[in-house]
Amino acid sequence: MWPTEDAWRRSVPDRLAAAVDRWGLRPGAVVEGGSVSHVRVVTTADGTPAVLKLSFPHREARDEAAALTWWDGAGAVRLLAHDPADPFALLLERCAPGMRLADRTDLAAAERLTIGADAVVRLWAAGVPDDSPFERLVDVCDEWADLAEQRMRTLAPPLDAGLVRLGIDLLRTLPRTADRTVVVHGDHNPGNVLAAERGPWLVIDPKPMTGDPAYDLCPLLVQVDDPFALADPASALVDRTALLADRTDLDPARIRAWTVARLVESALWHASRSELPQAQEDAARAARTADLLG
Repeated sequence: MWPTEDAWRRSVPDRLAAAVDRWGLRPGAVVEGGSVSHVRVVTTADGTPAVLKLSFPHREARDEAAALTWWDGAGAVRLLAHDPADPFALLLERCAPGMRLADRTDLAAAERLTIGADAVVRLWAAGVPDDSPFERLVDVCDEWADLAEQRMRTLAPPLDAGLVRLGIDLLRTLPRTADRTVVVHGDHNPGNVLAAERGPWLVIDPKPMTGDPAYDLCPLLVQVDDPFALADPASALVDRTALLADRTDLDPARIRAWTVARLVESALWHASRSELPQAQEDAARAARTADLLG
């Protein structure tokens, strides 16, 4: 049973003190930006610069340490230490300079997409461990499809029923038709790609599962210089999915299909939180992308 967010926030000072004592850390400044984590710059007893991450205990963060251990620094930040008794307290490599790819607005969208694609490909190259502890994407997407159906039925949000059916069908079929299985990052958006001397770009904050690598590309596609806000979104989507496909050796149509599936799931999630404008925006984006699938 997970704690409430308020209860977790009250526990942070004690958890911070325990981690400092456990690993002999000298804590520094708080790193802003984490919505469900407390992150601090720290220095270890031997003078190594590091980052301490105390996550809000929840399902998606449960296997972060296992994923970072599996990748072992190949494309992701290194896990320096963790306590198996507390999988939500992680001592991590510190990225320097640490600027997020999302903030590199001086770079063209194509360059940022290339950086993001190349970063996640390095993770996929590790394959899947024989004794994988990770949830399967097919199981998670089945849950999401069932939940989306339930939300559509009980909440009756003003969303196109045909589009929702398409998204739900894709959630069920795409994981089962993949020709490759990897440990996916799970939340590969440009805010989770950091500039690093060792990298030059490393990813952070995985929400790992095993399944179709194409699942990972939707957040990158829709959050790098929002293609739906451009004068010709269809052309931008075609060009950008082609670029991502070229860098990842994946089918551009499959990348677009996952984008439809994930945007429909997101729309129903927003509807469940009474966030109707956001739900309708995600549905409109899904519809534009679905048009490209024919």
